[in-house]
Amino acid sequence: MAKIQGAKGGGGGGHTPTESPDSLLSESTAKILLALSEGEIAGGLDDTRIFLDDTPIGNSDGSKNFEGVTWEFRSGSEHQEYIQGIPSVDNEINVGMELKDDQPYVRNIGNTQLSAERIRFSLPQFMQQHDNGDATGYRVDYAIDLSTDGSGYQEVTKSAFDGKTTSEYQRTHRVDLPKAITGWQLRVRRLTKNQNSAKVADKITISAVADVIDAKLRYPNTALLFITFNARQFNNRIPKISVRPKGGLLIKIPTNYDPINHTYSGAWDGTFKLAAANNPAWVFYDLVLNNRYGCGDRIKAAQIEKWDLYRVAQYCDELVPDGYGGNGKEPRFLCDVYIQSQETAYQVLNDIAAIFRGMTFWADNKVNVSADMPDTIYRTFTNANIVNGKPTYSGGSIQNRYTQALVSFTDTDNHSNDEIEPVADLKLQRRYGVRKMDLSAIGCTRRSEANRRGRWALLTNANDRMISFATGLEGAIPSPGHIIAVADSALAGRDTGGRISSVEGRKITLDRTTSIKAGDRLIVNLPDGKSEGRTVTAVNKKVVTVSVEYSQAPQKEAVWVVDSDDLAVQLYRVINISDNGDNTYTISGAIHNPDNYDHIDSGARIDERPITVIPPNVQPAPKNVRISSYSQVDQGIAFTTLRVDWEAAESAIAYEAEWRRDNGNWINASRTSTLGFEVNGVYTGRYQVRVRAINASEISSIWSSAEETKLNGKVGNPPKPLNLRASSEVWGITLDWGFAPNTSDTLKTELQYSTENTLDSMQLLADVPYPLKSYRMSGLKAGVRFYFRARLVDKTGNQSEWTSLVFGESSSDAEGILEAVGDKFLSSEAGQIMQEQINFNKDQVSDLKIDSDDFKQKVISIDREFDAVNEAMMTITQFSTESYYELKEESAKGKASIKQLEQVQADFTASQAKYQQEVASKFEHTAADVLTVQESLAKSNEAFAQQIGQVRAEIESTNEEVGTITSRVTTVEKATVDLKSAHASLEQSTVSEFGEMRGYITHFEQAFSDSEKALVESIGQTQAQVNLLHNENRISRARIIRTETALATETEARAEDKVQIDARFDDAEGAIVTIKEVQAKQDEALAKTEEQLRAEIQMGDEGIQGQLDEQGQKLSSVSSIVDEQKTAIANLNETTTNITQTQESQFEKTQASIGKLTETTASTDKALTEAKEQSKSRFEDNESSITHIQQTMSNEELAQVEAIGQLTAQQNVQGTEILRAKASITRIDKVVADNDHAYAQSFEKISTQFDGISADITTI
Repeated sequence: MAKIQGAKGGGGGGHTPTESPDSLLSESTAKILLALSEGEIAGGLDDTRIFLDDTPIGNSDGSKNFEGVTWEFRSGSEHQEYIQGIPSVDNEINVGMELKDDQPYVRNIGNTQLSAERIRFSLPQFMQQHDNGDATGYRVDYAIDLSTDGSGYQEVTKSAFDGKTTSEYQRTHRVDLPKAITGWQLRVRRLTKNQNSAKVADKITISAVADVIDAKLRYPNTALLFITFNARQFNNRIPKISVRPKGGLLIKIPTNYDPINHTYSGAWDGTFKLAAANNPAWVFYDLVLNNRYGCGDRIKAAQIEKWDLYRVAQYCDELVPDGYGGNGKEPRFLCDVYIQSQETAYQVLNDIAAIFRGMTFWADNKVNVSADMPDTIYRTFTNANIVNGKPTYSGGSIQNRYTQALVSFTDTDNHSNDEIEPVADLKLQRRYGVRKMDLSAIGCTRRSEANRRGRWALLTNANDRMISFATGLEGAIPSPGHIIAVADSALAGRDTGGRISSVEGRKITLDRTTSIKAGDRLIVNLPDGKSEGRTVTAVNKKVVTVSVEYSQAPQKEAVWVVDSDDLAVQLYRVINISDNGDNTYTISGAIHNPDNYDHIDSGARIDERPITVIPPNVQPAPKNVRISSYSQVDQGIAFTTLRVDWEAAESAIAYEAEWRRDNGNWINASRTSTLGFEVNGVYTGRYQVRVRAINASEISSIWSSAEETKLNGKVGNPPKPLNLRASSEVWGITLDWGFAPNTSDTLKTELQYSTENTLDSMQLLADVPYPLKSYRMSGLKAGVRFYFRARLVDKTGNQSEWTSLVFGESSSDAEGILEAVGDKFLSSEAGQIMQEQINFNKDQVSDLKIDSDDFKQKVISIDREFDAVNEAMMTITQFSTESYYELKEESAKGKASIKQLEQVQADFTASQAKYQQEVASKFEHTAADVLTVQESLAKSNEAFAQQIGQVRAEIESTNEEVGTITSRVTTVEKATVDLKSAHASLEQSTVSEFGEMRGYITHFEQAFSDSEKALVESIGQTQAQVNLLHNENRISRARIIRTETALATETEARAEDKVQIDARFDDAEGAIVTIKEVQAKQDEALAKTEEQLRAEIQMGDEGIQGQLDEQGQKLSSVSSIVDEQKTAIANLNETTTNITQTQESQFEKTQASIGKLTETTASTDKALTEAKEQSKSRFEDNESSITHIQQTMSNEELAQVEAIGQLTAQQNVQGTEILRAKASITRIDKVVADNDHAYAQSFEKISTQFDGISADITTI
């Protein structure tokens, strides 16, 4: 046998892996050209006014906040130079596709205007790891090919990635495009095969491509900013770029206007100059006349009243307090606005005019502007020149009264972000409560101006009196925005206007004698159409002498009005004038108060203008109050009924009445809106009645009395109480009594008491409602003595005689007192003395005290799983009178107890009572109890009642499998009323739990009413549930949830019914949801139903999800959904119906759906129907769809029908959303018939596409 022998050689050192440094390093430079503004702007830019992510590029001291940032600015002139460094315009498109050796990237380019195509590659990581652990670079070759006009591909670039990077590396190639007729195809190929190995990171991505057009573009009339920076400073992202130019857009302004200081020098000659200005009047003028972005192509300079705008502009530039204290001043209105979206011209002009409280209207073939600013009376109207002499007044609803305004404005100190300025009117807030309105202050960059705008909105909203009247041809004299004076004698309470009989210099002869006096102002309509006022110096009957002659001699029959300190004329600003077509015009105006402007600008007080002398507190009393009676028999007993009636009083909405017998106390009858009342079962005697009327302002008239009338009725008075007696009680006295026969009409028993045995010292103790015949006087000391008496009062106020005095005394029995108070009394000094004198069981008292405190002080939660019951705390509040009772027995295995607490208290602020009871049993691990809490509270303006109850049975800790077994029923009932609202609610919970098996029934009902709305709501839920495998996330559950809501207000009525039925088992779930809603408002009604059926299965839990994700797989779901919605809407202008249906099925990656929409509309000017339907299916990367659209429309001028149909089938590249093949057929049919012609058209297109090659056939 051969023998092999050897020895171990010398050991070598182990290899330490090394990593080569990154050799592929990339940096991205962002080049961005921004269009700042249309048109030329003034002032230029510097680096302190250019911001990257809200940080300026440079600081005022010359330091820089960013490195390597370059920028160029162009102001936007028509002949400005182009910006170097931007020789091209490009449009970059994100791709994000991985480049593989067996899947090249191909892009079709159809825009033949392009100059080049730019491709950006991205490598997340690029390296390889050798077997010895070393990490080095790697190499991948690639090529870029180009095909022109469908010819063969030509290789234009061949390169490689050779090196190493551990972070993202990007590279860009520009491919110049030769001239082409139809376009190009660009292809990128990977020449080195993918390794698909964990040791080689060789993933290459086509990050983006860009279409490039080379040009030298000046962008005339566009202000530009070109900026470049290294993206590395912003974590390879584009920051937010913002600028704050020194000046705004160059616009036309008057030649005598200084836009910097907002001043005017000398008289204006009507010519303009170009300058940057933020006066809203001149911004408005520029928008109207500019040809590029305004209305200049339709409106010429002669069609806008520049002189009116000049007055408005001066008002905007007036200095007002800035609101920050001191002597700070600022222009009243400024317009710093950046218009970024297109709107209708009328909307934009109205928005700008709103800055100076203006309105825009078209009249006399011109654009007219009027601002709400101080002005003189333009025209005067009285009952004499108003059709029928009766103007119509109106005002907003209380629902539209706002007391707070949240004004949104642009804060330039905070990088032009929107800020909110809250404004509140405390006087309005005290009256109407908190009612918020949201305002957007367009063009506002100052908090002080936003505050003024908010206060103006609240002020004008609170004073929104409107007037409307018809007049003759003189209605065409004023225009919207003018101030008119109205003298309405019916409202004023005396004649304040008429017509002139004759004129002689300063002496004006009126058509009537009035109360005009020296010092008043006489306002007259002059021949030029305007009104003019003069101060009255003397009055001689109808002849009035004024201080100065009018600028024009008033004509005979001209209208005059008088404006005095005690009765001012009404002022209105005209907002609309309409021609009635019968030589009359209707004028509408809004109330005008000249004091409003100083109030908003400087906080001046507003003086109420007296426009009427009619006393506001005069209400006529009812007339002819009469007393009568009649007899009737009920169950064999005859009784007499008192009848009172009267005549209606003018303006009255309700009446209050009182009556009495034989000069007794007045007895109130119920407040009524009828003209009489009755009192049944009256006694014989002399009767008096008085009645007063109440109007809508709650102003009462004086009492109107009827003549005293003697009536025959029941003889005598009610019988007095029987057998009144007093019983001694611990800390109290109990009174008992009885009733005589035939006293069923008794209202109450009146009790009196006194410490003395005299009638004069008696005082009221209590009024005990019938038929109660016992009363306990509580909270007394031991041995207190009183004398009592009683009498009956029937429902008509008749009183019986008093009973004889009876004596009562609270108990002084020490043993009884100690049994009631326990150790609470023994802790006091008096209790300790009594304990020494009386022999009793000390241990018993101690036990009673402990149990009592445990019951009283413990907070007993009726049902911890029922939120409403958690509000009920079984605690002790200090009451003046209370009673506590406990019955208990214990054994070694359990105990049983009954505890009861009664508490009452009445004082000068409130009366309240509480009753609490617990009936409980416990044996080993089982327990059962019944809890009851009743509570009532009454105050002068509030009442509250509550009842809480619970029954519960429970077995604790049966075994680990089952756990606790519980069943529980809880009920909470509440009722609350106060001077503002009434609220009632019922909450109920029924629960059973057996381990993981659980059943719940919960129900909630509430009714709420106040001065604004009535709301009723009912919510119910029925649920059965099992937690699978003791896992809360895996359940078997079935439930039904229903919500019913009804709401009624002064402006709308709405009802809603929602039902949800669902069942879930683990990850499988099915549900049916139904929603029904109806709504009605003035001139509008809505009905809507929605229904959804859903069934789905979510495959896998979180653990499985994680395992599959590691393998690169995705979870799928199985689901089916059916959704339907129906809506019907009707108002005074149109009716609309809408039906939307959706069906959807999904099984893993397979999807199928059908969607339908049908709609009909009928209005005052057209009828319209529309039907849309789409069927769609998808399996992995294959997708097909059918779409149909049908529409009909008819109106006064034409009838039209249109039908569109499309069939589509397509296939994407496997695993991507990149289109590979597509085929479609589209057909459009349209027919039109109108007053002039008939027209029919049919359009059909068949198209196909495969790997970038397309073909189509179009037929018309």
